[in-house]
Amino acid sequence: MRILTGKSETELVKNLKRIVFYLTVFVTLVFAPFQLLRAEGTIMLVGDVLPLKNQVVWRNLVKIAERKPGDNLIVAAAHARSKLYGGFAQRAFQRYGTSAQLLPIAEVFQEFSTDYQFARDDRMLTDQIRASSSVFFVGGLPQRLSKIMFAGDDGVPSDLALATQEAHASGSLIIGGIPGATILSTEVDPIEALSRSRIDSEFLLKGLNLINSNWFVDQHYFGNGRFATGLVAMHQLDVKYGIGVGLDTAAVVHSNIIEVIGNRGVAIVDMSDADFSKSKSGVIIQGIRLSYLENGDRFEMESMITTPYQEKLNGFELVPHVIASENPVVDRFVASQEVFARGEIVRLMIEALEAKSGQSQGYALHHDSRDGFHFRFYTGPDSMGWWATGDDGDRYTLANIYMDIEPLN
Repeated sequence: MRILTGKSETELVKNLKRIVFYLTVFVTLVFAPFQLLRAEGTIMLVGDVLPLKNQVVWRNLVKIAERKPGDNLIVAAAHARSKLYGGFAQRAFQRYGTSAQLLPIAEVFQEFSTDYQFARDDRMLTDQIRASSSVFFVGGLPQRLSKIMFAGDDGVPSDLALATQEAHASGSLIIGGIPGATILSTEVDPIEALSRSRIDSEFLLKGLNLINSNWFVDQHYFGNGRFATGLVAMHQLDVKYGIGVGLDTAAVVHSNIIEVIGNRGVAIVDMSDADFSKSKSGVIIQGIRLSYLENGDRFEMESMITTPYQEKLNGFELVPHVIASENPVVDRFVASQEVFARGEIVRLMIEALEAKSGQSQGYALHHDSRDGFHFRFYTGPDSMGWWATGDDGDRYTLANIYMDIEPLN
């Protein structure tokens, strides 16, 4: 019998991890037509860092976590100040009626006086994750978390990554983190991505693959042009559908259903019928279908059907004045010079549905120049919306608003 020691043993372990990870990916792809989630676990997508004051999300989070026995665990490795923000999350769990343990995993050694390269493969920590009720990943930079979860340039999954996959498979609630098959770095410039029609591979990193690989996930969606870089990434990865989560909001994904809770909204992107081409000035995309959901709204991931919250069904149904995709119009556009500004894409979707022309438009300029991109939002045969108003302001649900993107020059 040959006894493996030193480097040979390390290589063997790495190869075994590769085999386990890629088998998991293979099984996901094979069975994707039959179920969008690999297992019975629930995923809660969270818009960046979840505020302590967001009662509706925290109360639902704690309630869902109670469905499986075990401990609530916190991994704050995505944040630069892991110990501080992990402590905030601990206090939030306590405030809403339960307890949670912060795991000592951080990119910076001084945070916990531990090296993440050892901590991510620590048997005690990974066993805790496998037996957990929930794993809460504190918001931060997805690229930082991917670096910790996956080792080396070839992205070998750590024991921490494998344990998180197994926890989800056994019914644990996974909150935030990097649940998609591929994640997009926050360092990508949207105008550059649109101009080049692609994103460098160094900015497309491995995720945990907890959700069907034909769905792209972005939990920083409505700020700094992230929706635009997400579209380029989706085309480059040949991913047809996307979920974009806004700040102070969560999207609970379970049994092919997305349910929105929180104070803002979630975008659903459908690129299945979109046309993609290139010009010397950048990307041209036509026929992107967008939907927008807020608190209480639901979306069925197989049928692609949006169901608004009951309050909106009892409110006002919004039907376009004209189907802009079928009837060319010359009426004046509702326009925006700052389409990348936070919340502007949603405003333009609403304007397209309510405008007499059935369309609106926005621009994104490259710094101080006149070069940039034109965004046209318009209605189609399946476009509609719902509206309700209350003490907290107007609430909208929008289904199937279309968008085209093209360079200005």
